[in-house]
Amino acid sequence: TRLALSVVLSQMMGLKVVNIPLVLECPPPKELFDEDTIDSRRVFCLTISPSELKRTRTTRLERRGVKATEEKYSKVLELGKTSNYNDRAYILKDLKSARDLVERHGWTQIDVTGRAVEETASYIAEQLNERGLAFLSTLDN
Repeated sequence: TRLALSVVLSQMMGLKVVNIPLVLECPPPKELFDEDTIDSRRVFCLTISPSELKRTRTTRLERRGVKATEEKYSKVLELGKTSNYNDRAYILKDLKSARDLVERHGWTQIDVTGRAVEETASYIAEQLNERGLAFLSTLDN
């Protein structure tokens, strides 16, 4: 979803777009917080419902064979540990961390659960226009 949205915003609407995944254990790049170069009114944080995120992450783990690999090596190495990537408690902490960043920096949070990419792109364009940060869309030509 993030990649598709970035493509729509950049290719179809002519915006400069940076896609920065927010990961609980990894701090975002410090440049994101540089108020001299980043206008917080232009930062949009995409969120999704915990159940949808769990489903997406579970599918990702299955497709990449992570579960099978964990099972194989945890028995051999007697680790007993598995990835917490799709664990509900971890997901809730991950989403809370993103919400806290949004609040702290005055960014706009968009829940993309059940939303089409084009709908989210239109919403972002509307927000930019309402904030006086208008842009020329290639769709308008």
